[in-house]
Amino acid sequence: MSLVEKLARPDLAAVRPYTPGVYEPGLVRLNANESPWRSPADKTDRGLNVYPPPRPDAIKELLAEHYDIAADQLLVTRGSSEAIDILIRGFCVAGQDAILTTPPTFDMYRLYAGIQNVEVRHVPLLQKQNFALDTQKLIEAINPPVKLVFVCSPNNPTGTSAPRAEVERVCEAANDRALVVIDEAYYEFANAENFSAFRQRFPNVVLLRTLSKFVSLAGVRCGVLIADPEIVKFLGNVLPPYTFPTPSIEHVQEAFTKDALNISKERIQLIRRERTRLAEAMQDSILVKHVYPSDANFVLLRARDAKQFVDRAYRAGILVREFPGQPELENCIRVTIGKPEDNDRLIRAISGVETSNDG
Repeated sequence: MSLVEKLARPDLAAVRPYTPGVYEPGLVRLNANESPWRSPADKTDRGLNVYPPPRPDAIKELLAEHYDIAADQLLVTRGSSEAIDILIRGFCVAGQDAILTTPPTFDMYRLYAGIQNVEVRHVPLLQKQNFALDTQKLIEAINPPVKLVFVCSPNNPTGTSAPRAEVERVCEAANDRALVVIDEAYYEFANAENFSAFRQRFPNVVLLRTLSKFVSLAGVRCGVLIADPEIVKFLGNVLPPYTFPTPSIEHVQEAFTKDALNISKERIQLIRRERTRLAEAMQDSILVKHVYPSDANFVLLRARDAKQFVDRAYRAGILVREFPGQPELENCIRVTIGKPEDNDRLIRAISGVETSNDG
């Protein structure tokens, strides 16, 4: 029995995917009930009066080359959030199955599970060890009805990377029992190696990536799911056609030109340097109790008084992220690494040198 046959929702096995009208360049398209005219404001190459491709194959090939994998191992989604959604919908039976998470972590796992009426089980990170993975307890928790194990590395909101040996233990323990979904939304900013090799070794490993951060396309909403071709094919049947818009396809293509990628790589190096500088400055502030190590494009700190920190930043014209209602993150603040001048403004604010939000 294949992994999809064993773990996927059995009621989806017989679902027949929608067959869209074909598109062939050079032929008049009278098979999809589209407008024959472009909008006056339409500047796209393809034209917004026609539907986008059922699947964005042009950028699928481009991204597969970038990640050095075969195209049939990759599914393009609207942000990695949509990948989380279709994984839970595709593999978890409502009211019956469960997912396993390691809080504090990305809250969308919980949200999509709740929408699907899927139980969320928790193995909290070890707060006193800089939010390290509690590997043995996580392994012990991989039991029915758990279908998906979410490991975010670097983790949001803590910024910590999970050690490869620990994640390897989890993948081995879950093999043939559950999918291990490694969310690598921030891996480009990490010093640690990514988990591509685990995808090759373990058929139950799924990788999630995004173009929101490293090529500055958060507004385009492009996510990438990397998995065994059988899993990709199954989830492609769960995902409706025409989900990825034409302008987004063209923006991704532009972002992956050689010149654009070189600029993105330079910016990643700048963010890494600024991350170190900002973390050191925050640790020196009387407002800050502890700064957690980070491999992401943000740092998490524990303030002595979160309200005071937030107020200082706000008076300087800066918004930072709090986590109300999460006891393990009491007085914690997440600060995204900004441009050097924006980081300077925050450093002055938390150092007691107030600035107005006019500059």
